[in-house]
Amino acid sequence: MKKKNSLITIIDIIVYGIIIWFITYAKIRSLDSNEAFLYVIREDGWVEYLTTLFLFLSALLLGINAFKAIKLKNSKQILFFTLAMFVFIFGTGEEISWGQRIFGVETGDYFLENNYQAETNLHNLEIGGVDLNQLIFSQLMFIVLIFYFLFLPILVYKTKFFRKLIVDFGVPMPRLQHTIMLLATNLTIIFLINIKRESELHELALTGIFLLVFLNPAKRIREVILIKRTQ
Repeated sequence: MKKKNSLITIIDIIVYGIIIWFITYAKIRSLDSNEAFLYVIREDGWVEYLTTLFLFLSALLLGINAFKAIKLKNSKQILFFTLAMFVFIFGTGEEISWGQRIFGVETGDYFLENNYQAETNLHNLEIGGVDLNQLIFSQLMFIVLIFYFLFLPILVYKTKFFRKLIVDFGVPMPRLQHTIMLLATNLTIIFLINIKRESELHELALTGIFLLVFLNPAKRIREVILIKRTQ
């Protein structure tokens, strides 16, 4: 158990260190010029590839949990972890435009016409004047994240319905350190950098913290369940 906890602590330090380093480095480069900042968060750069790696590793952890749920024949957890795994696989593919630049695949006519970066991905599509990135991957995602990291832990602790739902489906819950780190990094990006395309840094921080949540979720919920059952 001590070895496992030590490994998790080391991974926490590495992931947090990566996030803090790139936010700091991007800020320093932004003081030189906007072009210097854009080079840090460029396509096919360290920030993009690390974000992709975090997404892929998260999908892998969710897949392992789905496999465990299959062995236990837990249908609810099979459903949750399988769906969550595919969400993160989708995110991995989208982040690198499904390997388009890596493999030198040309963009199809539809994406050339409707994707404002002329790439083969969905999150940069503009359909009927609606920017999908802004609507789904920014505004809707913001609401979901606020609920997951801030309100859901309170609801789980306070209400039996949410507590049972989370435990039955095996939903990994963030620890307090995860929520604090997410808020701190994103507020730092907003107030210290505030340059167009700073979203790349938000994505790096978010995906890294999600990886840590899936690797070492909060245990408090199960403790509360046991206490409630003994009362």
